Amino acid sequence: MLPRRLLPLLLLLAAPAALAERISTVTLFPDRAAVTREQSATLEAGEGVIRLEGLPAGLDRQSLRVAAYGVEGLTLGAVESRIVQTREAAAAQLQQLNRELERLSDLQRETTDQERALALQLGFIERLGQRPAEAAGGPRLEPGQWQEAWELVGRGAQETLTALREQERSRRELDREIDRLRREIEALGRERRQQLEVTVHYTAQSPGQATITLDYIVPQAGWTPHYEARLDSHSGELILVQRAEVRQATGEAWEATTLWLSTARPALGGRLPEPSPWYIDARPPQPVARTQRLESADLAAAPPLAEAEHASASIEATDFTARYRVPGRVSVPGDNSRHRFLLAEQRLPVELSSRVVPKASPHAYLYARGDYPGEIALPAGPLTLFQDGVFAGNSRLPTLAPGSELRLAFGVDDKIEVQYVLERDVIGQEGLLRRQQRLTRDHRIELESRHSRPIRVTVLDQLPVARDERIRVELSRESTAPDERDHEGRAGVVAWHRELPAEGRVALRFGYTVSWPEELERPWGL
Repeated sequence: MLPRRLLPLLLLLAAPAALAERISTVTLFPDRAAVTREQSATLEAGEGVIRLEGLPAGLDRQSLRVAAYGVEGLTLGAVESRIVQTREAAAAQLQQLNRELERLSDLQRETTDQERALALQLGFIERLGQRPAEAAGGPRLEPGQWQEAWELVGRGAQETLTALREQERSRRELDREIDRLRREIEALGRERRQQLEVTVHYTAQSPGQATITLDYIVPQAGWTPHYEARLDSHSGELILVQRAEVRQATGEAWEATTLWLSTARPALGGRLPEPSPWYIDARPPQPVARTQRLESADLAAAPPLAEAEHASASIEATDFTARYRVPGRVSVPGDNSRHRFLLAEQRLPVELSSRVVPKASPHAYLYARGDYPGEIALPAGPLTLFQDGVFAGNSRLPTLAPGSELRLAFGVDDKIEVQYVLERDVIGQEGLLRRQQRLTRDHRIELESRHSRPIRVTVLDQLPVARDERIRVELSRESTAPDERDHEGRAGVVAWHRELPAEGRVALRFGYTVSWPEELERPWGL
């Protein structure tokens, strides 16, 4: 039996490109994609040429690698590439887009005609309201009929104006959709005018069917993480759902391919910041052109929504990165539309409490805390919150390491009433020898619960933080002693932790004094 040999050859090309018989695997990074294609070719014995057509124009030419196997004694030789002009590849998609554009244009004309008809109707009603008898061509109205006529004209005008607003709204939506289609048609035509054609010279000892594989990197593709946090307030369980939003505008369609999503960031790789010498001297140097002390790596800009529900993705992780294997075969068109795939779900118990920041808001907020039990770090991304199946708001999940604490706010807790009353706010002077200005403020904080069970509450407020040593800030003697100062590392933030009884109340007092020398102006920020 003839041996099968794999003869890879690293090829450095100087052109753009992308498309072939079958895209077998795509590894998607946040800002680019690594594509593997397979193409069959019938080879003659001796010397010949393999032609690879339809590759995308945006391909990273330095990343292209070609390998071949399946024929005895197959050796790859010189590689040539050229840009070809073509419009045929996009013909089917362009026809579909143009048909949709025609349909929307017809609807646009119908909407405009309906607007004109309604405008004529409204004009008649306005004339009828000004001179009802003459406009209607009938006898003059008696005084007793005026009210009925006014109401009739008013109802007609209101109905016509409402219909006219609806038509205008429909026309605006159609205009936006038509503009989007025109831009898409223009972009598709522009992308498809140039493609890359690659020819590979080879030598084979015998004829046969060979499999050609191409590996290359393309920009204009990427994925972003999206999360859902679903809280069951009765069981105290949180489900953290991780999804990936995928999009690509590479000029090629990924049909029934194996899709991997990697957390690696090639845009930052290979460009380690290098510190340069940092000189100090007794006197400043002569002015020179400004230079950076530290070279920073260039950050590549992270590159209608199709929702796809699949089984959870499988995960491969190292100490540094992770990648997700989206189950099954995946198809992603090259039109920059967005597609979402389920990656994972994590269930974790959380401790529920309410948080109150009365200085900023008169509401209590439901707050959940728990430890993230996953085995790999989660990259930061948008977060949608649901409480007991009801949408509770949008937030952003920070980068989350395994075992780290997850803290989320799930909207207003309407069963807790908050009162924040300023009882004293005065400025006076003190001292005999060294006169001081003194500001005193006192607040009363009251919480009342309508919950049927006790609930843990954290109340947060702020002490001013002085940046000048001549300014002194002190908590007043009447204040309820806080349980924490500089809460969670935030200077001046004080916290009280209380158990709010079922159908019960909690009261706190919070006050402070700020003093400064008489010769100073009132501190900025007070």
